[in-house]
Amino acid sequence: MGLAAAAVLALYTFGSPAQATKGGLDRAGLAAGESGAGNAGCAEARPEVTSISGWVSPGACSFIKRQIKFGKVTTPDRVDAYVDMWSNDATLWEPANASRPPVQGLDDIRTAISGSLALVPDFRFRGTRIVVNGPAVMFEAHNEATLKGYQVAYSAVYRVLLTDDGKVIQGRRYYDRHSWFKPLDPSLPDLFASVADGGSPDRGRQPVLSPDELAERAKAWNNEDAEALVGRLIGAPLSAPGLNGGTLSTTQGKLAYLRTFFDQVSHVQLQPGQAIKVDGATYLEWHGTVLPHGQNDPVSFGVIERVGDTGGISSDWTLTFDQLPLVANEAKIKELYGKLR
Repeated sequence: MGLAAAAVLALYTFGSPAQATKGGLDRAGLAAGESGAGNAGCAEARPEVTSISGWVSPGACSFIKRQIKFGKVTTPDRVDAYVDMWSNDATLWEPANASRPPVQGLDDIRTAISGSLALVPDFRFRGTRIVVNGPAVMFEAHNEATLKGYQVAYSAVYRVLLTDDGKVIQGRRYYDRHSWFKPLDPSLPDLFASVADGGSPDRGRQPVLSPDELAERAKAWNNEDAEALVGRLIGAPLSAPGLNGGTLSTTQGKLAYLRTFFDQVSHVQLQPGQAIKVDGATYLEWHGTVLPHGQNDPVSFGVIERVGDTGGISSDWTLTFDQLPLVANEAKIKELYGKLR
């Protein structure tokens, strides 16, 4: 594959390790959303996706249109369409052993996407919800592919930081590879299989997260504090990997989910990434490393939280992350990728 176990990921990666502001969550980005900044720009791309929120610069619009093009094209020039989105010195983050550096430069990015499309030639996606804050874009997508005769469909968040002309300078992807490989290897553990709603339905709902709360939320992730994470979003149904498209609507169910997650990892070290607030939602990125249970080496890991906003009240809660490295070590993941050949 050229880039070992992670190479296939390249074709899905448009989310970024970069931050529109260095050194933490972009509080200004949240404040801009709170100030009533509306949706503007990129009218020609809007019919192609579900929604575009935030003020869209010409550079961001250029990226969005390139991304849409790549998601649709199936001809051999799709490799060029992909590479055309990246700047010369771009970096591309993929989940891997924490000691492994990101893919860097157009040559390695081209090698990665070429190998990926050879394994999954019918991969395609369509944009759904896209949010923008200056040079940072989170591009949600519905992805489809055929893997050894199995049809798979899954959601993704592609997080990018852009140059002024709309080229990706740093990219990060968030989606769950477990859904790819479970049909090919039924022995792959289902981490959240036993999680279900229970107890009394939630009563009441909480106000949306404010910029002043972000430091405490970061602390909750790193302290493995399920109660703090769930308690702040009482009343917001949770969608997350491993729930097979369902949601958890009770505090008991959401606590069970987060406790299962934290039982599977230790040494959680997640740093704040980009935060984007737009009309109707807040997106928070957490990225760093975790040590999965039974493994000797930490893995790079990240989570995107999306909290829906209805009239200033938290209406829904979505987590997007890759559960595969939590249940499969590096050797197992290489074995799974071998099944795609």
